[in-house]
Amino acid sequence: MKIISLVNQKGGVAKTTTAMALADGFARRGKKVLLVDFDPQGHLTTSYGLEDENPDYPEALRLLGLDKGIEAKETVLTHNLSIITSDIGLEEANTRLAPKYGRERFLDRALRKYRDLYDYIIIDSNPSLSITTINVIVASDYILIPFKPEFNSFKGIDLLLDSVTEIQRDKPEIGVLGYVVTMADPRRRSTREAVEYVRSIAEERGGRVFHSEIRVGVAAADAPSYGKSILEYAPNSGVAQDYEHLCDEILKTLEMEA
Repeated sequence: MKIISLVNQKGGVAKTTTAMALADGFARRGKKVLLVDFDPQGHLTTSYGLEDENPDYPEALRLLGLDKGIEAKETVLTHNLSIITSDIGLEEANTRLAPKYGRERFLDRALRKYRDLYDYIIIDSNPSLSITTINVIVASDYILIPFKPEFNSFKGIDLLLDSVTEIQRDKPEIGVLGYVVTMADPRRRSTREAVEYVRSIAEERGGRVFHSEIRVGVAAADAPSYGKSILEYAPNSGVAQDYEHLCDEILKTLEMEA
């Protein structure tokens, strides 16, 4: 089993949309997938038309095992796809974890029990470097960084990679799987310049910029309103086709690195 976490300190880069598309795409390819919504905003949860039954103590908070005898439960979405939901109550984790010894490893330990149950765990993190986000990075086998090809989106990537490098000193097996261009408009010069800039970061610090760029499209914004991933909502759209190619590219990359 591999754990892939989508991380970016900048919001609005299609992180949740990408998590949904990858999970749906992997599941359609016969992989058993668990989605973990580890963002207190709960966008991944609501994008599936779901609500956590207890917003003040959501399943994502229960997952950490901070209270004995309380465990998280998964919600089955399809035959091969399940989700651990989240809500605003996950914010409490930052306060409760702060005084704990080994506070950055709670999620890592919690996910071990799923290793024989799923092929992939895909985690959607919150756009910050809080204690919960550090937990996400520590728990990961791979970090995937979606970015919008504009200056304000990618200028924080170096800071994120600094944090990943620091964590790798204690857990060197964490890898940067790569960078995904989202909401791209190939007609704009700034798009190509941004991609080249991030490609230079990848060459220096590891990972790769995936060839499958996700174009900008209305369907991607509409899909969550119907509780569906872009692959299910508009399978013939350009954005869906881009994500299908990305799924194949990532799975091929993972197979080559296995």
